[in-house]
Amino acid sequence: MATLCTTSFFPVLLLLLATCIPSALSQNSTGQLPPANACSLTTNPSFCKSVIPPQTRSNLYGYGRYLVKKSLDQSARLAALIDRTIRYNTTLTTPALGALHDCLLLSQLTTDFLVTSLGTLNSSDSTTLQDTQGDDVQTLLSAIVTNQQTCYDGLTQASFLTSKNSLHAPLVNGTQLYSVSLAMFTHSWAPKFKHRRALKPGRKLLDDLKVGQGGLPSWVNRGVFGLKRRMALDTGSVLVKTIVTVAQDGSGNYSTISEAVAAAPNNTLPSKGYYVIYVKAGVYQEYVSVDKKKQNLMMVGDGINRTIITGSRSVGDNFTTFNSATL
Repeated sequence: MATLCTTSFFPVLLLLLATCIPSALSQNSTGQLPPANACSLTTNPSFCKSVIPPQTRSNLYGYGRYLVKKSLDQSARLAALIDRTIRYNTTLTTPALGALHDCLLLSQLTTDFLVTSLGTLNSSDSTTLQDTQGDDVQTLLSAIVTNQQTCYDGLTQASFLTSKNSLHAPLVNGTQLYSVSLAMFTHSWAPKFKHRRALKPGRKLLDDLKVGQGGLPSWVNRGVFGLKRRMALDTGSVLVKTIVTVAQDGSGNYSTISEAVAAAPNNTLPSKGYYVIYVKAGVYQEYVSVDKKKQNLMMVGDGINRTIITGSRSVGDNFTTFNSATL
């Protein structure tokens, strides 16, 4: 076995930093390395070395797998601690209680993502990890860093999180550990699947989709999905499995966004293609809640000030930012 290392606090910046770290060791990811050498690939070598037993010797794959396991243990402990805080702290303010409920949901999602990632890594090695599996793991590890930051921001905004709070250290340590996991994966596994691959039958490139009656707006192909080149998957294309249309006038598949979300398949993987919800122009007064089983959804509208999702919730009315967003 082996262990892990590294890194930062801001998920988008982290991906950039992980890419910019010298890659010499990444080119030889199957050789045995001491922790200090493996940790040098990360943005936080000192934290990395504090996690890995100093006598450990492993290759980068082993360190990466070990780190994901440690992250899973950490996420389970954090979820349990948040749950206990909600149950037994009788002095919580309404904003703090709302932020804690958000954190509990996010930490449960993180645990699910790590269980999936670890299952993939435990069933693979450096020669058998498939390209699409690598895509999925990198996406999930990126998501857990974002989940953690969202939780931290919400608790801070609710004036609940201080350096003396029992959740402060687990949140900070978890953020570093999750970031380490992503960085190590990027250097040990990701180099294996950077080449473009052919599409499987039934999977479409969003760039290749034709715009027909009730189809996607024409500007999607020209502009928005230039973003595909900056997606964490780095596949060069957005894979789409299904497209449904929401229209208030009844001309689409559904008349509300919530109906379209409810109809999406459960527990899908990015490599199988996204479920795209095209929301036609209009003002949709509804609160769209996406269950954790509804994964890899993509929502596309008709543009700014044309497709609007709105409601009356606000932080001033004791709703958290996480639960009051409008589009």
